[in-house]
Amino acid sequence: MSRFLTPRSQRTQCASCPVRQNALFQVVPLSYIEDAQSRRTDQYRLAARRTLYEEGGQADMAFTLFEGWMLLYRSDSDGRRQGLRIALPGDFLGYMPPGSTHIHHSALAVNNAVVCGFRQEGLHEMMTRHPDLAAHITRIQARYMASCQSHMLGLGRKSAEQRIAYLVAELFHRLKYRRLIAADATSMPFPLTQEMVGDMTGLTPVHTNRVMRKLRSEGVLQSERSRLEVLDPEVLARIGGFVPEEPA
Repeated sequence: MSRFLTPRSQRTQCASCPVRQNALFQVVPLSYIEDAQSRRTDQYRLAARRTLYEEGGQADMAFTLFEGWMLLYRSDSDGRRQGLRIALPGDFLGYMPPGSTHIHHSALAVNNAVVCGFRQEGLHEMMTRHPDLAAHITRIQARYMASCQSHMLGLGRKSAEQRIAYLVAELFHRLKYRRLIAADATSMPFPLTQEMVGDMTGLTPVHTNRVMRKLRSEGVLQSERSRLEVLDPEVLARIGGFVPEEPA
């Protein structure tokens, strides 16, 4: 487990978890929640820019993201990152199927985060005991894969402006769907650095900055510190080619 994790002093109980509506245990009987609570190792804090787990590490833990954002990525032989997905509160992180010994990607805290830890072995036991929970994990993993595939398609087929517009539009949609911002909100938290946006879109920070300035000049976005004002969601989605399907 990451050496950067520190146990949280005031732990949230699974049954009263405010992000459970977006998490793995969102639609399960109370008995499942009690089972999950008994298997949770702890609730942990992770400081911004710290690693939760690394590609190639032992697949012994999985996590639910309780607070904060995470950048999920893979690295090439030179250590350069390629972003796969931005994890939001409620997302299930690091789970590997039975028989897997190593994890296939890394997770980096974008901002200060809180995660709930579960041993992989305990989760596999729960899957055996509750087949409907196993089916739910399969659906979650399939949605995550579809999201990653959409971003990979953008790297090969979309312009820089389209890639960034797609990333912002997708995050805006996901935040609203999960009730992390109001349904009628026009602004959203955006703690990603230009480097992280570049990791997700395959662009340099300089190119990322140029595209963001262009979107601002076109009246699509307005940025201020760690927030974005989406001035024209329809234009943003059209530029990025973003069409909401299953929420991810």
